[in-house]
Amino acid sequence: MNYQELKNKIDNYLKKDVKLAEIARALETSSQNFNKKYKNKNTEVTYSDIQKVEKNLNVKLIDSSDCITVEHIHINPSCGNGTIVLAEADVTPVKIGREIIKNIWNSKPEDLKIFKASGDSMQETITDNDLLLIDLSKTDFRNGGIFLLTINNDWYIKRLRMRLTGELDIISDNPKYPIETLTPDTTAEIKVIGRVIKNLSKGL
Repeated sequence: MNYQELKNKIDNYLKKDVKLAEIARALETSSQNFNKKYKNKNTEVTYSDIQKVEKNLNVKLIDSSDCITVEHIHINPSCGNGTIVLAEADVTPVKIGREIIKNIWNSKPEDLKIFKASGDSMQETITDNDLLLIDLSKTDFRNGGIFLLTINNDWYIKRLRMRLTGELDIISDNPKYPIETLTPDTTAEIKVIGRVIKNLSKGL
């Protein structure tokens, strides 16, 4: 769904032509910023955008019959120095429209979880507070990708790259952070939890 389709949905629901300024206010942004997105037909409406519009304009854009329920795990894995989890995480069920995940390949709804990223080391791909959809069944990192993982029980979001020599590169997309390389004989305890398959806040 792009922003023109978003406006059409709002218009149809409210049975009137809604001003762009009203939608901008609902999105908690300026009219200027919204107009830039609105004019770019390739810009995808994010999950958080839909939530804001539904709440602030009192509209229903996603049919609950066409939704899946995904658990939001409140751990907030770090894109930087690691998140330490000292207690069992809270879990909140979240409804997501099937349209939002229709282009996700080979993922079963029961394998999907939502986590909120923290830190800046994965910018611009992932920024602080982005909501990430993670497939817990996808833990094979031999072909690379962005993963949720733990290193010595600290939680991270990082890009992983396996070298032919068996070394593992743990990469931050923000160039100001150096690549960390682990050798096959490392004593660090590494566990891959799942693969990031969609940034719900950006349309990754």
